[in-house]
Amino acid sequence: MSALAPTMRAYGRHLLICTGGSCAAPEQGEALAARALELFGDRRKLRNPERIKCSTVDCLGVCSGGPIAVVYPDGIWYHHVDEALLGRIVCEHLIGGQPVADAIFHRLYPANQEPAYAPKVRGDIGTSPQADASPSADSAELEPSDTRLESTAEKQARRAAVRKRNERKGLVIVNTGNGKGKTSAALGVMTRAWGRGMKVRVIQFLKHENAKFGETRAAEKMGIAFSGTGDGFTWTSKNLDETQAKALHGWELAKQIIIANEHDVVMLDEFTYIMAFGWIGAREVVDWLSANKPAMMHVIITGRDAPPELVDFADLVTEMREIKHPFKDQGIRAQPGIEF
Repeated sequence: MSALAPTMRAYGRHLLICTGGSCAAPEQGEALAARALELFGDRRKLRNPERIKCSTVDCLGVCSGGPIAVVYPDGIWYHHVDEALLGRIVCEHLIGGQPVADAIFHRLYPANQEPAYAPKVRGDIGTSPQADASPSADSAELEPSDTRLESTAEKQARRAAVRKRNERKGLVIVNTGNGKGKTSAALGVMTRAWGRGMKVRVIQFLKHENAKFGETRAAEKMGIAFSGTGDGFTWTSKNLDETQAKALHGWELAKQIIIANEHDVVMLDEFTYIMAFGWIGAREVVDWLSANKPAMMHVIITGRDAPPELVDFADLVTEMREIKHPFKDQGIRAQPGIEF
């Protein structure tokens, strides 16, 4: 087996700068990458394996420390990179060969055992590639196809594409359909968001306000506010007028919570029924959310028979389709921990 993969390009050094994740805005990483190219000067025009390259990448999986910068093949990771630190990384590490020790949070190799530098990477910063001897045939074969300089319009288009790819917004998520799992899926998001330190609020429509479901008990232990605004589903209700009034009160409560903008995720469980029963118009709900939902707040709506207006408005819609059900197929009723 060859020691070097046929398609591998042996750059002198490659600087990767993160433009993804939630710990820093994409624009910060993009600006750092543009500045790095300026600092590289002619070294980014050298032929491989002596050329220095800089690339922006999606989230590197390290939270609360961005922007992150990684130097390869050294395998040295820097955190909270700003323009001043970037200048030190370029001058001291990439060109000078000495990592910036006080900003490192991870090393692939022990100190002073990083891979060796190609000769022209280090030395006089003013060295021009044109002054060097003609390249050998081997180095010419390694010349990458992307060394041409981009025009301003091309750079703007590329950066716009990166920004679009990393765009974030608060989503309206709808879990609907006749299959089981609508609330369960939403509760999974609730747990995931809570694990990320996000503030979550849950309002359950129709389900009895005094019920102690498994999710209610879990939410109490997690410190998640969990409100029931019903007296049981309509088929068990003794007073439909009261059931409707409780449901409409739940919508008023939901609007107050959404406008207050104190939560990252708001879950409206079984809310589609309120619209399906005609107790409140789907268009009224959609128009209100469009006008009042904070830009970065996620709203999750669950329940069967989601109206077309809500489906069209939502960013993410999942339909649960029933294939088999233990009650229909085997007569097994709802069980603790699975259904409630």
